[in-house]
Amino acid sequence: MQWSKAGLSAAILGVGAVILVAQAPISLPQTQGMEEQAIAAMGRDVSVVINGQNPGSGVIIARNGNTYTVLTAKHAIATPDEYAILTSDAQTHPVDYGTVKKLPGVDLAVVEFTSPNRYRVAHFGNSDEAMEGATIYVSGWPHPGRVITERIYQVAKGTISGRPLTALEDGYGLIYTNITRSGMSGGPVFDNQGRLIGIHGRAEGEPIYNPDTGDTVDVKSGFNVGIPINTFVSLAGEAGINSPHLGDNFAPASLTLPAHSSLVLTVAVAPDNQTIASGSKDGIIKLSNGNTGAEIRTLTGHTNAVTALTFSPDGQILVSGSEDGTVKLWNRQSGELVRSFQGDRSFVRAVAFSPDGTLLASGSAEDTDIKLWNPQTGELIRTLPGHGDYVNSVVFSNDGKLLVSGSTDKTIKLWNPDSGETIQTLTGNANRITSVATTSYGNLLAAASAEDGLIKVWNLRTGELLQTLTGHTGTVYSIAIDPYGHILASGGIDGTIQMWNLYTGNRVRNLEVRNSGISNPIPVFSVTFSRDGKTLVSGAEDGTVQVWQIPQR
Repeated sequence: MQWSKAGLSAAILGVGAVILVAQAPISLPQTQGMEEQAIAAMGRDVSVVINGQNPGSGVIIARNGNTYTVLTAKHAIATPDEYAILTSDAQTHPVDYGTVKKLPGVDLAVVEFTSPNRYRVAHFGNSDEAMEGATIYVSGWPHPGRVITERIYQVAKGTISGRPLTALEDGYGLIYTNITRSGMSGGPVFDNQGRLIGIHGRAEGEPIYNPDTGDTVDVKSGFNVGIPINTFVSLAGEAGINSPHLGDNFAPASLTLPAHSSLVLTVAVAPDNQTIASGSKDGIIKLSNGNTGAEIRTLTGHTNAVTALTFSPDGQILVSGSEDGTVKLWNRQSGELVRSFQGDRSFVRAVAFSPDGTLLASGSAEDTDIKLWNPQTGELIRTLPGHGDYVNSVVFSNDGKLLVSGSTDKTIKLWNPDSGETIQTLTGNANRITSVATTSYGNLLAAASAEDGLIKVWNLRTGELLQTLTGHTGTVYSIAIDPYGHILASGGIDGTIQMWNLYTGNRVRNLEVRNSGISNPIPVFSVTFSRDGKTLVSGAEDGTVQVWQIPQR
């Protein structure tokens, strides 16, 4: 990368003490739209500092257990040194240089760090679609300078100004106008949907003569270059880099699991991303292998339709709710019934675990309330009254401090699960609320409704209505948000699964659910994502459970 003389001096002075200001204001104009703020906030979550001889930036692109993969510019980690990765929460993670993998012929490298903390992972886009004039965002952590004396996260909006017919030296193939500074090398380039389309690397410089010193220095001309993400994807395999990426390009179902004899009302995926549970109107629960399609076992015990399923955070317990009014806890490995208790006089419509696994919530139909249980003992801790009709869906916020419920009474309620207090009631819906979902990152709440086919997105903390998603032609039965907070999936009576970008509200994909023996699309009653975000599972009216996957380019 080329610098002005003053900029180079400032960068050298800043190398010894890197300070992250994780909550710094986002560098976007005050007139920005909500989608720009969402992209900027997401960029801060996935961008990291790579600290060493020549500190740069990077972007988290994969997670496997406690191991995270960061993509950066090769020149930011060129020679052996004591490197460390600083994440947006100001935590320092040492890098074993022996794990660094450099891609041949291009200015790209990947590094790994381990942490028990959960960090967001970037969502891949298609860089071939980023043409001249397209709006993009570059983010990173520039070196301290004369005025900005700390390393503060920055995001800059600009446009693609050029695409060379063949890649420039070191694989550079994106030219753009965004403002960048030293220290942002290796940082992410996002499209206007918040998808990762490139890695920032260098800035074009012009030689300027300084008559006071007699020196000639390069000053940035306003043009920058980055490496398209498709270049990384095409080279990663041959470089021995196995880092499956997140996207929104889910393909038609790659697998259909053993069918139920009646419509599938609920599906859940275990934390192992492999075991899939499905519950049907026939009262049966099936456990299947999501990789092979083989049936693992069948769980019987409910005397009526199975309407809700969820796995405990550790994946050892499967919880089911039923029209028979009971909540049952099953050992996932053995299929043994661990515990059963009465959740409603007639109809349990929803179940959800708190993130730490210490609370289990169930939503009632006839009782029109929510019950909070100790899953270890089956003890009823408290009952939350307040809804005037069926409680159709319950979900905890990512920090466990809020419980959200949606009801046939057309309201969404936010509760304090510790006290049972109603914190807020969201109204203004014309029809019953069928499904609610929250993001694992950020503060978004989504709710789907019957008849009108609308999905509304709210700010979970303020109760502000942010967006209304329209596209379904009838009742939306189920919604799910991917574990990294990028995509919302919705399944409805119109036989489609629609995929939405949560930053912009744009519909990015429409999947039709069909059976070979049926010409019309089949109503979808349940959708859920795997914990790694690479698989979507749906349950349909014809008793089938289908697995949809992101094809790897």
